[in-house]
Amino acid sequence: MSIKDRAIFLSSIGFALGVVLCQIISGVISTLFVADGAIHLCTPEFVEFIGGDIQAFIVQSIVCGLYGSIALGGSTVYYLEKWSMLRAFVAHFLMTVTSYYLTGFFLRWFKLSDIQWCLTWLVIFIVLYTVIWLSNILSYRAQLKKINLELSELKMSQPFV
Repeated sequence: MSIKDRAIFLSSIGFALGVVLCQIISGVISTLFVADGAIHLCTPEFVEFIGGDIQAFIVQSIVCGLYGSIALGGSTVYYLEKWSMLRAFVAHFLMTVTSYYLTGFFLRWFKLSDIQWCLTWLVIFIVLYTVIWLSNILSYRAQLKKINLELSELKMSQPFV
């Protein structure tokens, strides 16, 4: 699969995952923080900004989908052969954290004026990003170990020529 095809494929999956996960998270957090007994799918500030519940939900779905596309589609940088793992990590991290904050500010998840809240969510983002990154690295290492073991066994079973 070419890099371009991989980016399109991952971006498509990312869009769907972004919509689902962001809507669930936004709905739960908005409902808990408003705490008026009603279910809120978007923050009240975003609903007011957009001008209606359904419109806000639609716009939020699109924005969350775009965020998911950037986050998952952007992971294609890890497949660029000329890039070091560090360069890919930094590029992907900067892509995702930047789009995360742009999404969060636009959807009124947090305000630039509330520095403590922004830093709290940055810490949460870094922890989640690190857990996902480490789990991927460990998975890749296990796959490499298995491939190397199979290659060793194959080499041992071949007669000397």
